[in-house]
Amino acid sequence: MSDDPLDELGQELRQKVAGEFRRTAEEDEFAARKIHLRSRDLGAIAHEVLSRGDQVEVIAEGLRMRGSVVHAKGTVATIEGPAGTRLDVNLAAPLIIHVVDHSTAGGRSRDPFGSDSFLARLRELEIDEARVRIIANGEVVIGRLEAVGTDHVMVIGNDQLPWYISLHAIVAVEQREGW
Repeated sequence: MSDDPLDELGQELRQKVAGEFRRTAEEDEFAARKIHLRSRDLGAIAHEVLSRGDQVEVIAEGLRMRGSVVHAKGTVATIEGPAGTRLDVNLAAPLIIHVVDHSTAGGRSRDPFGSDSFLARLRELEIDEARVRIIANGEVVIGRLEAVGTDHVMVIGNDQLPWYISLHAIVAVEQREGW
């Protein structure tokens, strides 16, 4: 310990400058985090949830499902629910994704062979001539996906009559055996 007043002043100045550097670094970290959070879209968020393995609940008009994100890319996320139920969700539709439980085991990586978008997923189902359940505008339509047009899908219902559903209205589509 020195009795020199200049040593004491030097130590006080060093502590003050170090505190200002710490405060500036904290402000910069906060600003960078905010910029990152503001730059994400739902596709990026779904990919983060996939990578972490969190449990989510997807909520939209006519839809409420809990499960794990098993695929996320572009405007499509695939949720696997209880008993192997799989739902392809249109991330461009009005919906809510709620993380209901953080995983402690970790998630999975993005499937390089999965659909690049919700539209691409619909076209895959069209090629398969799949029977689907479509949730759109709070309604549920069950039938065979006949065609994916430029702005709509054509579904042949159980009564063999067509439904034409706007792509913008579709929240999710589910494929299941036995319909």
